[in-house]
Amino acid sequence: MFLAIAIGLFSIYRLFFAPERINLISRTIETTLGFDNGVVEFYSGGVLVKRFLKVEKLTTAKGTYEKTTRPYRFGYGYIDLNLDGVLNKNEKKLGKVYFEIPSPRDYVYYDAKFIPEEKEEKIEK
Repeated sequence: MFLAIAIGLFSIYRLFFAPERINLISRTIETTLGFDNGVVEFYSGGVLVKRFLKVEKLTTAKGTYEKTTRPYRFGYGYIDLNLDGVLNKNEKKLGKVYFEIPSPRDYVYYDAKFIPEEKEEKIEK
């Protein structure tokens, strides 16, 4: 009797707390809360060539009528034109841009926690 209850409880535990389920819940929370300080950096030969700031998330592309995923990821972010890691006024003015990452590409995606922004100067009269 005890063994049957233990197996039942373990099965329920595995159903609701499997690593895949916890990962899915975690991603849903992150998407809902809008962690938007992600940074995507592209490298070529070990040299930084392009950076996007304030990226909310990277999404794996899926076909509209297909069940399979496509071999690239995409996202939206501000392009860091001068690669200084600061969101400048002219970069912010351009708005968020769409970008794609092909599968065989060297890139790094990380959460920056804080991305500095260039402050606008107030002109006093």
